[in-house]
Amino acid sequence: MAGSITGELIRVSNQNQGRPSIAKLVLTCVADANAATFPATVLNDLQTAHRIEGLQLYSIKTIPGDTAPTADSDITITDEYGVDLLGGKGTNLISDTAKKWALFGPQNYTASALITGDVTINIANNSVKSAEITVVIELLGV
Repeated sequence: MAGSITGELIRVSNQNQGRPSIAKLVLTCVADANAATFPATVLNDLQTAHRIEGLQLYSIKTIPGDTAPTADSDITITDEYGVDLLGGKGTNLISDTAKKWALFGPQNYTASALITGDVTINIANNSVKSAEITVVIELLGV
């Protein structure tokens, strides 16, 4: 079986005025059964009913599945220019046992990166065949 990344955009109701609207993009990631790789996937293409352009990337969570990935696997979210919007914080972000969380933006700085074009998720350094990871990307400005 080839690896896959599928996702669903879930809007989170926020009744408090003056607070930004939020959503979460919940991704189900399964590594290839032979090569143990995950396909680079354009997140914009996963959502046809609700576009993510114009939203801001706030944070990312990684949750290992029943078939755990290799400890200290890496994740990047790159924009249309190849810039890592996690600013390197995705290095070793994927664990084989722990749930992890990081803010978008370069080291020692947090900033909500604005989505102005295609953004791509890349998962690297996994060697477990059919590994499963849930990735939750939290977005502002829905």
